[in-house]
Amino acid sequence: MTFWVCLCEPQHMVSLERHDYRLLMAFHRNKYPFYAFRTWQGMAARSWLGILVRNRFAISPARLPLALRLSFDSICSSVLGLIQHLIFAKRIAGSVLDECPLFIIGHWRTGTTHLHNLISLDERFTAPTTLECCAPAHFLVSGWLLRLLSFFLPDRRPMDDMPVHWDSPQEDEFALLNMGIPSPCETLMFPNHRPLYHEYLTLTGLAPDQIKAWKLGLLRFLQCVNFRSGREEKSSGRKRRIILKSPQHTARLHVLREMFPTAQFIHIVRHPYEVFASTVLLWRTLYETQGLQRPRFGPLANGAPSIEQYVLDTMDLLYRDFSDQSAKIPANQFCQVRYEDLIGQPVAEIDRIYRQLRLGEFCSLRPKLKSHLRKLEGYKPSEHHISEEQKAEIRRRWGWYMERYAYQTP
Repeated sequence: MTFWVCLCEPQHMVSLERHDYRLLMAFHRNKYPFYAFRTWQGMAARSWLGILVRNRFAISPARLPLALRLSFDSICSSVLGLIQHLIFAKRIAGSVLDECPLFIIGHWRTGTTHLHNLISLDERFTAPTTLECCAPAHFLVSGWLLRLLSFFLPDRRPMDDMPVHWDSPQEDEFALLNMGIPSPCETLMFPNHRPLYHEYLTLTGLAPDQIKAWKLGLLRFLQCVNFRSGREEKSSGRKRRIILKSPQHTARLHVLREMFPTAQFIHIVRHPYEVFASTVLLWRTLYETQGLQRPRFGPLANGAPSIEQYVLDTMDLLYRDFSDQSAKIPANQFCQVRYEDLIGQPVAEIDRIYRQLRLGEFCSLRPKLKSHLRKLEGYKPSEHHISEEQKAEIRRRWGWYMERYAYQTP
């Protein structure tokens, strides 16, 4: 699918092969109907009410039925969460992580999901699943029920048509959101209030008790995942290390390394022209399919930036302290990957990552990788075409990224 994203007037922001952009959004809405599962559908009632209050119940009339449905679901999640707490709380609290996690970081649309999926094929690793991230407070007791309701889960992601199912590796930021922990992902719910909770993107400027609460929330979720993995390990006899993927963690190295001193990081980069265009489409699609407001994409009277400006600003914030923080990480704990190399020679790149980070022998993973990659041979990613004006703006704003990671103008 070919599209153009323009940094001009809002009504001319996107042209899709001469079709009106509204057709594209209608296409995504039809692919993501009212009954389909939303990212935060496993949120407890208390957290859900708090978000509604913070955003002054600013729900678009057309999205009121969705909000009412999610309100009912939040009550169910609260009940299920209480049941899980009564049954498993002590055992989860005693679930100790034997190894620090392996983190995949990088800006949105740089290939973090693809890399997460590939390494998760290794049975020595375990990743939070879509089910666990959407229902973090009760997946241990509700998993069987949610699997019966799999028809509510779309077959593919709306932004790129990649397959998704309950057991797909998923980013833990969605789990934090569903646990009621402040997250920039709240913007997906109220897109016209963007940006929301950007201070939680970098975890800087927060009070000590806020940082402590965030750490405890993440650790509690990882203990739940570790507990689930431990139950599986009893049958396989193999301990599994948690592998996480979240673009937001790119800006949180200082906190993550405090929590997990021996954690390892795989940082992936991509040409900024592609990153910009693909991220603009990502937010537009998610705002349209997930939001409780009918999204407006240009600058808003409440001070919200346009989607294009939001993408440009977020990259700068995401990498504000990255160079200084990543320089403190030992070489055997930090690996750099280029998206273009991962796509061009995926097996060789994964092999290199394993050798640099000393993740163990690679031979057993090789046939699984090749089999998985054969299934993706027919997939063609979107082609991104941007104007010369956009390219100039990207070079002006993200020139530091292009220079640091050796990306030149094509």
